[in-house]
Amino acid sequence: MELTLSRQDVLQVSTTNRKCMRLLPQGKKRQQKVVVGDDTGALTCFGMKKDQLETVFKTAPAPRSEIGRVELGGEATGGEATARIFWASGQTIKGITQKGKEFLRFNTNLTEPIRSMYIEGDEIHTGGEYIYNQFTNCKDTAFFMSSDRINDLTCEAVSGNPKPDVVLACQDRYIRVLSGSSLVYEAPADGAVSTVERYQNPMPGNGPAGINGSGFNTESSYQPPRTDGAKQLLYGTENGLVGELLMDATLMRRGWVVDPLMENRRGKAGGVHCICVEDITKDGIKDIMVGRDDGIVEVWSFDTGEQPKLVFERSLQESITSIDAGLITNSNFEEVVLSTYAGKLVSFSSEPSAGEGAEAAPADGPKQRGGERKIRSLMSELEKLRERVEKERLKYIKVSESLVAADAGLKLKDKWSLAADEACYKLHLELTVPLETVMLQCDVPVELLEADSNVAIVSHTTPEQGSSGLLATYRCQEVTNRLELRVRTSEGRYGSIQAFVWPRVQPKTCCAAAYAIKPLSLHSRLLEQSEYQNLPVMNVLKISGSFSLPEVHSWVVACLPEVPARVQTEEVSFGFRNTFLGTLLLCSYRKGDAAFRSDSLTSLAIVKEVLTKEATARKIQIQISVDVKDETVVNLLHKLDPMLTYQLSLNNKIKLIDSLKEVRMQENDVSFLAPEYLEILDNEEQIRTELKEQPGRLQFLHGIITDLYVDNYKFKGQNVAAQVPQLHRTLQDYSLESLLAFFNR
Repeated sequence: MELTLSRQDVLQVSTTNRKCMRLLPQGKKRQQKVVVGDDTGALTCFGMKKDQLETVFKTAPAPRSEIGRVELGGEATGGEATARIFWASGQTIKGITQKGKEFLRFNTNLTEPIRSMYIEGDEIHTGGEYIYNQFTNCKDTAFFMSSDRINDLTCEAVSGNPKPDVVLACQDRYIRVLSGSSLVYEAPADGAVSTVERYQNPMPGNGPAGINGSGFNTESSYQPPRTDGAKQLLYGTENGLVGELLMDATLMRRGWVVDPLMENRRGKAGGVHCICVEDITKDGIKDIMVGRDDGIVEVWSFDTGEQPKLVFERSLQESITSIDAGLITNSNFEEVVLSTYAGKLVSFSSEPSAGEGAEAAPADGPKQRGGERKIRSLMSELEKLRERVEKERLKYIKVSESLVAADAGLKLKDKWSLAADEACYKLHLELTVPLETVMLQCDVPVELLEADSNVAIVSHTTPEQGSSGLLATYRCQEVTNRLELRVRTSEGRYGSIQAFVWPRVQPKTCCAAAYAIKPLSLHSRLLEQSEYQNLPVMNVLKISGSFSLPEVHSWVVACLPEVPARVQTEEVSFGFRNTFLGTLLLCSYRKGDAAFRSDSLTSLAIVKEVLTKEATARKIQIQISVDVKDETVVNLLHKLDPMLTYQLSLNNKIKLIDSLKEVRMQENDVSFLAPEYLEILDNEEQIRTELKEQPGRLQFLHGIITDLYVDNYKFKGQNVAAQVPQLHRTLQDYSLESLLAFFNR
């Protein structure tokens, strides 16, 4: 099944934050109004009347009071649903009626700006950066501090209490269920959880009367599974997963999961910003609409089986901040409405276009004439906008010529995240205006990889002698507001990478941002207990001293990614996997004692170096003991062998391609060539593409082996730096036997 939706641009506001656009309930005329808040602090409510946009109300802008969340609350009165509109700005919550009359202005006195919010009756649930609060009749009644950032929250009746429980989506890959101030339970996810949404389908036989008496389309073979009373919840993660959780009073278990990589959608695995559920296909089963940070909007539907299928997809080339579904421009056709980071409100309608169907409108009919009038009106409005833009452009040029500093008021949206499946970092940069140039500067050696969605030309500047950093420039040839870069780091070499972004505006201005490259940057955190089973032989590093738990935790935070900023227990345990090599690192620590276990000596050497440096800076005496297992070195070299063999084979094939192509040009028949040479000619394009995607892979592998050799003997008290050139010669004529013999000398 495939869903056909046509795009219509509805409105342009200022930049928007996540979940700041909502659809009001249907009124007597069925068509719904839209309310949206932007970074100027203004809240706009509008509707469509006779194909014309009509503003219901708009609040005055509030400088430095960007709207962080918009939610609805209300009840059914007189058979008609009414809504009260709530929005959060900083630490203040405001309420307004559908007609624009303010009825609430509540200063919460919180220490953090409100990032997420949910309204349930007379209760307001808020989530700051780390702190959750519940307010009943504007009085603080519950409090919870999360160990990592709270990205989103919702409410669902899970534990059986009279009041609904709160579900938190947290950055540390956990979904937590709270009852008041108490943690009921928590469940791990496969990525940092960015959004949560309630999801409940009518059960067969219990739904509203429909074609077959249960609300389900008889043409669909799918029937929703019984959940045995468990509540359904949808979640989205920063690495692109969309999944279902089934929750009851005691535990949370997983349902289906949509993984873009498993769906062969590697280039379309943007982080999930927002989820909406609505039966847009009219088959009795609620469909799932997903908005991603790479600008892709998706509709997933249940046709057959328990796994949803993709029925609609479109790319907007800019981050989607909110998504909803209803009747906006036409009361007879469902629409998917979304807002983007740049402030665009876009509708995807199921209404057929004029040319569809057997009976098309006559060329000179009233509908055609109305369309022509609308086009003339839009052209006139566009011409006026061009004149305004030209006046503002000339004004900016005059300011630029007089060399007066000017603030363009641009807001950079960025994300620096580890892509575990690709063993690299992804850097997303986005502005509200087209990009012109992006410059990356790094003080440690990193490798820039090809990105699927990259539309820029990259040029590298050769670093000064003795410098091992990076300086690269991306020039955008096409008009784009968003750029995605892929960076592979080398563990043990840590520092920071800076991005300087120049927009295509006058006068010239620049946005800058910096991102930390941690010592063990390619390690991804493990949450499943199954990952700790059947452990390989491990080396052990133990550290003891007069340090507190917060101090040793801060050292681990400085060393490893994806570690929560706070700890709330007296003893902490974490597990990590190297996303490139697959080696493990297990750490457990408490006050005065820490233990690290790994099947990679290099990982332990980096931990030892970082913790020693941090303890010395704080003048804390520590004692270190190491238990080295020689077989871990052999096991790691065996694990690296297929990678090295493949990469050497790829490099050798590249060297032969030009010669083989010359032979093919001179000879009509090349069947006399060996089969491996014919295979190279047949797969030339694929070989070049693989090498282009990973230009420094062989040097990267050589660096890993060199570090392993040096660290192995360093733990034994020997300095083998003088032997490194000979190791490099051994790697040039590589074989596993010769490498093992070199390590055992």
